[in-house]
This record gives sequence, structure tokens and C-alpha cells, in this order.
Amino acid sequence: MTILGNYDYLWNVFILFIGAFVVLFTSLVTEKRAVLVTMGAAFAVVSLMLTFAQYYGGVPIGGTLIFLTGYSKLFFIAILIPGLLSLIGILRSPSSAKPGLMIFIFLVSLGFMLLAISSFNLLFIFVAFEGVSIPTYVLAAYGKSESELEAAIKYFIIGAFSTGLIIFGISLYYIATGTLQLGAVPNFHSIYFLSMGLLIFGLGFKLAIFPLHGWAIDTYTGTSNSISSYLSTSSKIMTLIVLLNVLFTSPLFFSYLKIIFAIIAILTMTFGNVVAISQNNVKRMLAYSSIAQAGYLSVVFLVAGTGAINLALISLFMYALAYGFMKGGSFLALDSLGNYDIENFSGMWKRNPAYAVSFAILLLSLAGFPGTLGFIGKYFLFLSVLSTKTALAFLVVIISVINSVASFYYYGRVIMYMFWRKGTEEKVPNNYILYASALFTVLLGVLYFVVFSYAQSILPAITTFLSGGL
Repeated sequence: MTILGNYDYLWNVFILFIGAFVVLFTSLVTEKRAVLVTMGAAFAVVSLMLTFAQYYGGVPIGGTLIFLTGYSKLFFIAILIPGLLSLIGILRSPSSAKPGLMIFIFLVSLGFMLLAISSFNLLFIFVAFEGVSIPTYVLAAYGKSESELEAAIKYFIIGAFSTGLIIFGISLYYIATGTLQLGAVPNFHSIYFLSMGLLIFGLGFKLAIFPLHGWAIDTYTGTSNSISSYLSTSSKIMTLIVLLNVLFTSPLFFSYLKIIFAIIAILTMTFGNVVAISQNNVKRMLAYSSIAQAGYLSVVFLVAGTGAINLALISLFMYALAYGFMKGGSFLALDSLGNYDIENFSGMWKRNPAYAVSFAILLLSLAGFPGTLGFIGKYFLFLSVLSTKTALAFLVVIISVINSVASFYYYGRVIMYMFWRKGTEEKVPNNYILYASALFTVLLGVLYFVVFSYAQSILPAITTFLSGGL
């Protein structure tokens, strides 16, 4: 028996919308934060379980606007896990005195993220994308503090500009191809190439790649930690996959794509790491680190049109999963501290040993230390790029490895302060989200073959699908 007819396979999305309204109506009765966060998290967990249970038979399923593919299922998981962590983080958020509306907006935006990566029609992608953007503008300003309002305004202005570029790109795509379905063969090549360029720029703002990153630093730094975590993980992963859907279904653009993203990846990771070195504010350092991570994630575009696409997508899933734990957990770890200056981390080993060890694990994983999921994700992602055996691929991977080594300096600096610098005797509260993130980062790093095998088992025939099988 089916309830939603042809869209029964999207119950994991609809449960988020249902949960949003249940939380909203419950908030009319009680505004107890623990009750509402627990309800919202419960619906997110159910959505995650439904995603794991979703059957995938090897071919895309769905209608003309929304498809479920093996790799969209994987990135549902990569988006939902950090989203769930960020949602639980609202428990500590000082901006959520009345959290009912905040959680409602949070779940709605999370649902639209899943719809955005499931669509291969530009009009539907745009609607779903705005269904994410508009709620996140509100979330960024929700606490109404001066820093949050400033962050939200900058985020909104850049978001509005990027939306204009995306609309312009979509209109040119329609002129060039006569359709809004991805994978169409263009009639006017010059207009088609221009549309692809505009879509890269429009979505590049949301992905926070260099030089379109400016808004991200102030937004990540100015908003509450739970929202910083959400914007830097789930939102960024969603944007990457939307951009991947658009560009990987455009074989005519592959030769330009590789050159463009080789340059973008190199500049983005280098800029993020170089500027992060000079930061004494750990939250701001993590914001610049997010820029560098966008550069690492962008190397996946260099495998477009090659036989390495399966390995690249599996590797991207593993790295996105690691990124959700290590970056989301790092931002949420700051909730235990009132001051984010690096000096405030001094003597953390004595103040709270579990905090110091867990935060160190996440920082080492971000740098790519062996034994962590961050290292495994980077290793396989770089391996997939190298397997294309082009000079450009070797250049990008060499520079990526150099950047990863350089990042050990500023991550190691925080670790040094925690373990070897004397600080105050003030105790630091336990942060169980941080502990869980560190545990999964190490556990999945050791048992990476389980994650790899799972991804491989639900990712058949993806090369055919992304090469124009729509």
C-alpha cells in the first residue's frame, strides 16, 4: 500500500516537514527547549533511518522532477548527520530562548536540502535551493544580537546577488537547450558555456570558494555555534552536490570544468590555510579552515568524464561524512567556552581532559592525520583524482598535500595551547556532541572499509547515469 503514490520513496524528506509543523504547534503549548529539541531531533533521526532503509535497485527512481539515485542517497546521509548534530546543539544556544520557531525553520531548510540534491531540473533545483537559503537567512539572525544581525545582513546581500546569477544562468541554459532538464544537448554552445559559468559563480558563493568566500567568514563567526555548524557543513555539502549534479551531467563542458576547478581548488585551499595561520580567535580560524576545506572538496570536479567517477563519489561521501563530524563538532565544541581566543584554550588538558582529547582529534582529522576519517576521505579523494593520470591532476594533488601539511601548524597550535600551556583553573563543562563527533571520527577512520563497502554497494551504474542517462 502506498500513501504518496509515486513519491513514497521521499518519506525521509516529508517526515522532516511533518516534524517541523509538529514542533511548531507544540511550541504553542510549551517553549521548553529540551522538549522541542528532542522532538526535532527525533524526527531527524527517523528521516536518517528511513534514508538508510530506502531501497535502491541500481537505476534512478522517481518522477520527472525528482530522482533518487545511489549517490543522492549517500549525500542524504552526509547532510542529515551534521544537521542532526547542529539541531542538538541548539540546546546550548543562547539565541534560542524561544526555540520552537527556530527548530521549525531548521527542519524545513533541512528538508529542502534533500529535495535540492534529488532534482535534475533547474527550476525545481532553484525553488528547493531558495527553500534552503531563505530559512538560513532567518536562522543566522535569530538571536538578534549585533553580531548575528550583521552576519545575517551580509549573508542575505551576498545570497541575493548569487540568486540573481543563478536565475540568469538558468535562463541562458533554457535559451541554449530549450529545456530545464539537466544533461540536455545545447543548440547554442556559446550561450550554454556562459550559463555554466554563471551557475558556477552563483553556486560558488554558497560554497564559499575563493574569491567568493567573503561573506562566510563574518557569517560563520557572527552567528551562534549551532548555526555556524549547520551553514558550514550541511549547507555546504548540499551546494557542492547541486553543483556536481549540474556540471557532471554536462559532458560538453568537461574540458573547461577541469581547468576552472583546478584553479579554484588551489586558490581556495591555499588562501584559507594561509589566512587561518594568523588567527588567534579559534572560531574565526575554523571559519577560514572551512574555506580551505571547500578547496579540498572541489578537487572532485577533476574526475569529470573519466573512469574514476565511482571512486571519486565514494571518496567524496566519506570525506563529506568526515567533514560533517569534524567541522560540525568543532564549532559546537565552542559552546562550552565563552571566549574563543586561543589563550582561553590554555591548560584545557587539566581543566577537562575529555574535551582536550576530543577537540584535538577533530583538529587532527581536519588536517588529515592518519587513523582518522578525515585522512581516509582525503586519501581516497586524492587517489581518485590521481587515477585520471593527467598533469593537471598531479599538480592539484601535490598542492593539496602541501596545504594539508601546512594546516598542521595552526591546528597544532591550538593543540599545543590545550596540552602544554598553563591556563586558569576554571573548569570547562562537558560537551557530549564534541565527544560523539570525535568518537565517530576515529571509529569510522579505523573501520573505513565498512563505510567504503556500504557506499560501493549502493552506487552501481552511476557513471552511466551522470553521463547523460537522464
